[in-house]
Amino acid sequence: MKRLNKILCIALVFGLLFAGLVYAEGEEGDPEAEEPASQELRSDDSLYLWIGLAYGSGAVDKITVKSADGFIIVKGNNNGWKETDITTSATTLTITPSGSQAVLTDPDGNVLLSSMGGGGYVVMSAAEDPEDRLITINGSKYRDGATATVTGGKLNVINVIEIEHYVRGVVANEMGYTYPIEALKAQAISARSYAFRNINKHKTYGIDLCTTQDCQVYRGYVSEHDSTDEACRQTAGKVLTYDGKITESFYYAYSGGATLNSEDVWSAALPYCRGKVDEYYSDYRWAVHYSMDELTQEMVSRGKNIGDVVSVQVTKRHNTGAVAEVTFVGTKGTAKFTKSTILSVLGLKSFMFAINDSQFVWSKDGQAVVTDAKVNVLGANSTGEDLSTVYVIGADGDVVKMPASDVRITNGTQTAMPQGQVSSGWTDDPVKSSVVYIAGSGWGHGVGMPQTSARNMAQLGFGCEEILKYYYEGTEIGDLADFR
Repeated sequence: MKRLNKILCIALVFGLLFAGLVYAEGEEGDPEAEEPASQELRSDDSLYLWIGLAYGSGAVDKITVKSADGFIIVKGNNNGWKETDITTSATTLTITPSGSQAVLTDPDGNVLLSSMGGGGYVVMSAAEDPEDRLITINGSKYRDGATATVTGGKLNVINVIEIEHYVRGVVANEMGYTYPIEALKAQAISARSYAFRNINKHKTYGIDLCTTQDCQVYRGYVSEHDSTDEACRQTAGKVLTYDGKITESFYYAYSGGATLNSEDVWSAALPYCRGKVDEYYSDYRWAVHYSMDELTQEMVSRGKNIGDVVSVQVTKRHNTGAVAEVTFVGTKGTAKFTKSTILSVLGLKSFMFAINDSQFVWSKDGQAVVTDAKVNVLGANSTGEDLSTVYVIGADGDVVKMPASDVRITNGTQTAMPQGQVSSGWTDDPVKSSVVYIAGSGWGHGVGMPQTSARNMAQLGFGCEEILKYYYEGTEIGDLADFR
């Protein structure tokens, strides 16, 4: 039998509680992005991305760009760039809005260009070696170049960057640089694949990707580190593929013991993102609580006219134990929530959680217990008595005897009773107390590769390809050049 701390356990006694419990992480949107259309311009073999550093409500009035090597003005798109006949020896330039145009001027106030990002014009570092092509944008250093578009009289700030340079600015932000090299390589391939599949994700602002968890966390040159750079170099140009197409390659921090099908969280059923028990997970535990009044206000804010909330219940679970549906019962009606809405309604970090009417307390052995002595189950009795009864011990140390029929334990794929009977599932009891307590395990949307699990696999000697194939079923590693 595997060690208990390698298996997610959920104990239910008059209610549900977790053993071995613990994002993203802000939650990603629906994974239905189409592969980017090919574009005409191709001056080299590199793919360039347009990364929004500030846009929309964060748009600015002025952009200052600097480069110790000076600048060249180019015209480009995702497939590369070509130099124009616009030149300058200045090392500092300014971009300001004028009507719907982004205007580029030199230190003497001379207008070099009156239409930037909208026409595909880019201010590029003039350094000859791409590795030395550094540019400072409003005080922060990035690689390659900058441009801007105008929305509502303000500037959307954009870093135009070659994809390998972009991945170097992502990996150390998404995965700790001290992680084993094989985990970092898996992260680099996932990040590169995700970037390609999400070109034009935010095209309304003239950008491909943002810098937050809505896309991938990117902070530019300052993020680069020797270990993560090495992982990017070793995987340069490599992407994850399924059935001849580059994958979405979703990832997140902690699984909590199991991954989910993509359609369990969003809508598209990705064949390579299938839910499974995660044999290599690390614990990340959390707990929150809400009053019924707070939950009532949450229903009102979401337009659910169900009156005062009087009951909350997990009404469906997936076969891994992850929550599939939560039902709120009010004095005037009922509201049910599924998929990613569950997390936003309750402000939770993952789908691996339990709801109870008593406060959860984390014990030293990693089990989630509650203050009520009758619901802190440590295991069946070993005194030779009939297994229809079990002994439980509460947080206060008191031991009580209770029917085994009130206990449910799951290893993530099936539910068992202490006497050995196995059931296909269970029904969580509704919580009707004035305060609702929730304890959970994991952090993130649950789809794809849990980064801490990738680390654990690498520490056990698995290579990056084995890690990727474990969490993205049926995939292969391919070359980005074959898809351009």
